[in-house]
Amino acid sequence: MSENSQQLTFDELVKQGHLEVDHNNFHQAASYFEMAYDKKQELDLNRILVGTLYEDQQFSLANVYLEDFLDDYLNTEELFKLAINVLLKNQNFIYAREMANFSDPRWQSWAIDEISNQEASVRSQMSATQKTLMQSFYHLSDGNFAKQRSRFENSFKLPLHEWWSGTKFLLLDPYINPLIRSSLIETAQKLQIDEKVDFYWIDKKIYQVNPSKLKPLLQVDEYIKLKKMLDDELGADDPMAGEMLTANLRMQTSILYPKISSGIFEISNWIDEMINQYQGADKISRISDKQRKIFEQIEKLIDEIVKSEHEQEKRASNN
Repeated sequence: MSENSQQLTFDELVKQGHLEVDHNNFHQAASYFEMAYDKKQELDLNRILVGTLYEDQQFSLANVYLEDFLDDYLNTEELFKLAINVLLKNQNFIYAREMANFSDPRWQSWAIDEISNQEASVRSQMSATQKTLMQSFYHLSDGNFAKQRSRFENSFKLPLHEWWSGTKFLLLDPYINPLIRSSLIETAQKLQIDEKVDFYWIDKKIYQVNPSKLKPLLQVDEYIKLKKMLDDELGADDPMAGEMLTANLRMQTSILYPKISSGIFEISNWIDEMINQYQGADKISRISDKQRKIFEQIEKLIDEIVKSEHEQEKRASNN
């Protein structure tokens, strides 16, 4: 590809990419589409770029771009099948199953068959990489939050049976960060796994849940009430505060999921405490000792998570 390609406009790059596709020069076409995409990120070009990278067998890179508009790939059968094929080429079995569950029911049987066949193939040829992934997942609690998060994300490359077998064991591990543990439950909810399972909660007690009977976090009544109260209290005067506190509330309730109401039982006082701490206001607190204990426990967990993430970023930048 010539240096002059860098001087081409968006439309010229797209046109040149299509010309290369017409001649089955997918590698060159993908390069043109990537340069165009750097100038303007839009769904139509994303679809073309992902499809071209797929044809060029650049499956990992196709997966990276797919994530930019993943939800939009549920809109048509053609886009949905492309997304599933990209995910499966990268052995992202759990993501593929999540996507299948959210898709048009008419497409689900095809997707589940494709995923199951690929899982069976991987299982029969269990490579050293898959064995390492499985061992790493089953020992997820070894290490800080950043390491646990990385192992959790990598576990999505395991077939469903192996992932769920490990998850049931991990849900009872007291050394797993509570946010990771609740994320496992959230994932099982998205997968609509219809099985009762025991899990360890922040009060150091064991409870039971059926993931298929749960609502997604953002649809849980308690979260909706908390979010509305936060919005009402803040108003529209300080959008930055609204954004930061909403993100904090999302993490707080994620840690408590699926027992949000057991963790936050003084909704108004909880929101007041969040706002007072953010504003540094010296107001008389109405929160009870019992509720304050949980509030401080959650805030400490969040501080530890943020610290672990910052340390991980610092180490990465130094390497």
